[in-house]
Amino acid sequence: MSIRQWKAAVAQAEPCWFDKDAGIEKSIRLIEEAHANGASLIAFSEVWVPGYPNFLWGGNYHENIPLVHKYMANSLVADGPEIIKIRRAASQHDIYVVFGFSERVGGSLYLAQMLVGPDGNVLCHRRKTKPTHVERTLFGDATGDSLNNVVDTPLGKIGMLNCWEHLQPLLKYNTWAQGEQVHIAAWPFNGDHVGIEPWSVCNEANEVTMSRAYSIEGRVFTLVTNQPLSPEGMKKNSEGQANAKESFMLSGGGGRASMFGPDGRQLTEPTDPLFDGLIYCGIDLDKIDYAKAIADPVGHYSRPDLLRLLVDDQPKSYVVKVNRERSDQVSWEPAPTLLESHKTLKEIDAEMRKKGAIA
Repeated sequence: MSIRQWKAAVAQAEPCWFDKDAGIEKSIRLIEEAHANGASLIAFSEVWVPGYPNFLWGGNYHENIPLVHKYMANSLVADGPEIIKIRRAASQHDIYVVFGFSERVGGSLYLAQMLVGPDGNVLCHRRKTKPTHVERTLFGDATGDSLNNVVDTPLGKIGMLNCWEHLQPLLKYNTWAQGEQVHIAAWPFNGDHVGIEPWSVCNEANEVTMSRAYSIEGRVFTLVTNQPLSPEGMKKNSEGQANAKESFMLSGGGGRASMFGPDGRQLTEPTDPLFDGLIYCGIDLDKIDYAKAIADPVGHYSRPDLLRLLVDDQPKSYVVKVNRERSDQVSWEPAPTLLESHKTLKEIDAEMRKKGAIA
């Protein structure tokens, strides 16, 4: 049985650029603040730690080499000590945490999202299915299990996508088809439209238009979280770049966090573009019924006899070891999902006690 009414906290917060330790400390402070203000869930932006790599859009390959190295050094391992701190904070403050981070696996990075429950356990771990444009020079693709991006919780069915995944019609439909009720739209910094770039890259197009459309199409609550960019943040993201001022991703400001109801109406007041903190709003799941009674895109307002979505949500591995039990048969073990790789917080604590790392 879902809790029908509860409060959500959404971060419009500037990352601690290229500094994972400071980023984790700031995350914990915001988690504490959200709990103190009665929130049941807090949502963070795309690759919140160590911040979205705005520098990719402003410099050339040679200029960006030092920044790429710094970014990789401050990316997080999914079961590393930084993520465990976030899991402990969620447990200590009895709150759901939707956490965006640059995930490092060996020499590869992924745009990752994680839902941590109030017991500190990982409920969802996914990666952006296809990095956008120049993001592909830094990040890899997800595999099939990242399509399982909705979790049934006491707060309702919570789902999430990153940035321009909200421009992928099939990906959105796959998310709604899992019964999503509350959606976290995790955006990076997006500035105003300033030059010859398409209007579709500005914050009004993304944080406002696409996020509102997501609510209207899917009949869900949409929590919009993003990153403002201060003058100091601009400096850190343009170090060594000759033409950074020409980049629309280094224009500054950009804060546009908000929440939209399942009928598309905005439930929060506009924020200052440089506001650095949390906004709050109440969620009432019963409002979804009013919207879906008119149109349910994955129910009565669909024609599966004519149009259907084919989904392959199985994880894929780079290496598959073949077992030959009989000469005429070949079999192999399926690759584990990202979620299956996580231990519970109790299991982690028990292992640390054995090692004497905690009392």
